[in-house]
Amino acid sequence: MEDPSAIIRIKRLTKTYGRVRALDRVDLEIHRGEFLTIVGPNGAGKSTLLGVIAGLIRPTRGEIKLDGVDAIQDRDDGLARKIGVLSNRSYLYNDLTVFENLTFYATLYDLEGSEQTIRVLLDRVGMADQTDSLMKTLSRGMKQRIALARTMLHDPPILLLDEPYVGLDQDAVTMLQDFLSEKQRTILLVTH
Repeated sequence: MEDPSAIIRIKRLTKTYGRVRALDRVDLEIHRGEFLTIVGPNGAGKSTLLGVIAGLIRPTRGEIKLDGVDAIQDRDDGLARKIGVLSNRSYLYNDLTVFENLTFYATLYDLEGSEQTIRVLLDRVGMADQTDSLMKTLSRGMKQRIALARTMLHDPPILLLDEPYVGLDQDAVTMLQDFLSEKQRTILLVTH
């Protein structure tokens, strides 16, 4: 019998790229409200693991259940709404402004009252004065702050964080830690 408190359950997860095994029969359970950090060198498969869990990369074989739902076979909008992904890629568009980027993602999540939510998040990440700035004009740390706002936009209960502290100054690190500790979220963070 499966433990209902396991919000992320992975069994024998394998991902190969040609002859390279990025993931080799990974088993993992993360329970509601747990914060798990996986540490390993570059090339160890950490980002691949997050990508597979998020549905951005198709596994070669294995099982993934998110909140009891088969995340490989039954992927739908409801499942995507439960996950926030902060990747090594920002998934932000350089030729759009900060506000346009977040509005685009709010539309994808069909969020009501998104303008107010966006303004609150931009204030929280210390970027309220950059709403009209084009993404391509921002520093790496600023982009990381906006990517965090994008990740939190739909208030997901599951966070998948790939080296989230990269490019952040000490104030931004404190802000990120506040975000991570404010709610009962399930968090999987990978770093080297």
